[in-house]
Amino acid sequence: MKLYIAVDPGFDSMKVVANGKTFKFPFNVIETNERKMNDYRLREDFMLLERSDGSTYRVGQYAREQLYDNKQEINDFYTEQRFISAEFQVGLDTAIALAIEKNELYDSQANLEIHLIVALPHACRNLYASTIIGAATGPHKFKLRCGRGEAKAYHFNIPEANIHTVSQTIAAILGETSDDNGAVNEDKFYYLSNGPTLVLDGGYYTMGMVVVSRGGTIDEDRTESNTRFAMANVNAKVAEEIRKHRSDVNHYSIEYLLGKDSGSIRYMENGKAVTANINEIRNRKMTEVCSELIEYLNAKYNNLLDFQYVLVTGGTGFNFYAQILQYYEDAGLMDPEHMMLTSGELEERRNPIEYAIAIGAYKGLKGIVNS
Repeated sequence: MKLYIAVDPGFDSMKVVANGKTFKFPFNVIETNERKMNDYRLREDFMLLERSDGSTYRVGQYAREQLYDNKQEINDFYTEQRFISAEFQVGLDTAIALAIEKNELYDSQANLEIHLIVALPHACRNLYASTIIGAATGPHKFKLRCGRGEAKAYHFNIPEANIHTVSQTIAAILGETSDDNGAVNEDKFYYLSNGPTLVLDGGYYTMGMVVVSRGGTIDEDRTESNTRFAMANVNAKVAEEIRKHRSDVNHYSIEYLLGKDSGSIRYMENGKAVTANINEIRNRKMTEVCSELIEYLNAKYNNLLDFQYVLVTGGTGFNFYAQILQYYEDAGLMDPEHMMLTSGELEERRNPIEYAIAIGAYKGLKGIVNS
């Protein structure tokens, strides 16, 4: 039995496609010394991984809540150095284990033929590819407990030949120009054949700007991975405003807070409790950062005058898309047929845009294995 797994290790969440199934979990990992989880406080999205040496790690929401509750600093995990950390390997093992579980292949894992591809930021793919392939190669042995369930033992092997990496930007393009098995979709090949095309890959920590020349080659001289216009910058501006009243709020806690108490936070003002709506603050800050991005694009790419198409992908790209499109429509430079969002389409099913890169990587993996 073959298991195809594509992983987009975003700075906020790990997005996974496994044999056509999509899922995600918060990409937070913390090493702990716990041997037992208190059942009364657990939910299904809490995970604990135990390695063969006995070390334990909280993963996902379980880790995120501890980080916020204990006000721990995790700035190192929001840099590219995460790709060579022990925590990254724990997150990757968790993703593979969940892929096995969700495809009901747990009892077959010893004989499972696993094929894995990891999508990395375009600017650093070559730098970290060998490290990630090395970490994923060979036998994997650990236990994973999810929610109130019992810990389950995982033991599988992945040959080096079965492990690949891909640029997240290339993955986004593959997702739009390939069919489910990685073959070129002639109806959409115009993104590559009739360019040049600008791909805007907006994630949590980076905003990738990749120029694809007519014919499909990457123009590296005009390509960059920018950290000024991503969701982390938006959250930093939100946190800065809230810190006028609450000094314990940092950018990495904003996503967590948005998922609690209807996205509100309380603080004291003039001796009375005041409730602030974080969503309203963030919407304002997103408009600000998106306006800054548009100014930057105009300066760097001459108002997009030389591009036939702009392909927008990623969660931040989705949030910025309407404002960007409106600006360039008003300027008479683009329209919805030439400035598009990635579709996230797989097996005749349209998925949220946050899965677009993982889906593109998945299609690419199927193409590699079946070519």
